[in-house]
Amino acid sequence: MLEEIYSKLMDQKSRAIYKSRLLYSLTGDYDEIRRIVADTDSAKALRNKVNISGSKQVILWGTGFWGNWMLKSFPDINWSGYADNAPRCSVMNELPVYKSVDFLSEYENPSIVIATTFFHNEIYHQLLAAGISKDRIIDAGGMMCDLFDAQYFDLPYLNHDDEEVFVDAGCFDGMTVRNFIRWSGRNYKEILSFELDAKCYRECGEKLKDVKNLTLENIGLWNKEDVLCFHGTGASDSRIDAAGETQIKVGRLDDIAYDRRVSFIKMDIEGAEKEAILGASNIIARYQPKMAVSIYHKREDIWELPKLLLEINPEYKFYLRHYSFRDAETVLYAL
Repeated sequence: MLEEIYSKLMDQKSRAIYKSRLLYSLTGDYDEIRRIVADTDSAKALRNKVNISGSKQVILWGTGFWGNWMLKSFPDINWSGYADNAPRCSVMNELPVYKSVDFLSEYENPSIVIATTFFHNEIYHQLLAAGISKDRIIDAGGMMCDLFDAQYFDLPYLNHDDEEVFVDAGCFDGMTVRNFIRWSGRNYKEILSFELDAKCYRECGEKLKDVKNLTLENIGLWNKEDVLCFHGTGASDSRIDAAGETQIKVGRLDDIAYDRRVSFIKMDIEGAEKEAILGASNIIARYQPKMAVSIYHKREDIWELPKLLLEINPEYKFYLRHYSFRDAETVLYAL
């Protein structure tokens, strides 16, 4: 099975990502994720900017989610401490935590890595106003946003069809739909978008109300029609969960899409990708749509999802790309 999957990976980058993700799934060794992250253009750019700054002290701005992951993914950088406008502690990961720019009293000409995707532009200008030169400010938050924005559509081998019928499984904030429209040059036939979380569904409906030929459904993709328990957070981690507090409808894409000639399927549905692929098996076998599938939510995804796609349609060829500074956002492209 693994031999067959590996033989279908069409470039060296994909093979390197596959080997590291496979080893990470089998061993939990985070060094494998560090290898994947280090090979992204964004990580290379971040390290290059840190090196160019020439500073012996590097401060991480942000004590939240990304503040932890940056330290874990880039242990080779000489991190000296954290800074935050509203710190919740004085020490984090054995490093001092400074309020705002208090670190300037201790360090001479430090470099600052903005480790948050929220308000990263505002923080950048705050640091400039504090007298820190722009060559010492590294906006990792902006880099991460650019990585997320490139996801699903940056693979150069994706060919555009003038009659694209695009399926967006996991609409979340509507950005994938916007990015598809941009990628297609506004030349497409139809968009079918699915979002289970009630809050995200309402927000997508408002954000995408101007999009032509869009069908937005508050239903999940699965391998059969059913009603399942769901854990809704109003964020990207909402998911089908047996212990979930609400119930939601799910169904097969084969049934929902009817006789549409689906040409492109994106799936990022928090671990339900396998069931959704099974529920789209007729479409996949008949039309061989381009596919961009998240392959990191479950440890077994790295072998189960490509194996399943090849069982349904053996003609597929695979590419893998990674869009994060942590262990998430690895995408399997099937063409």
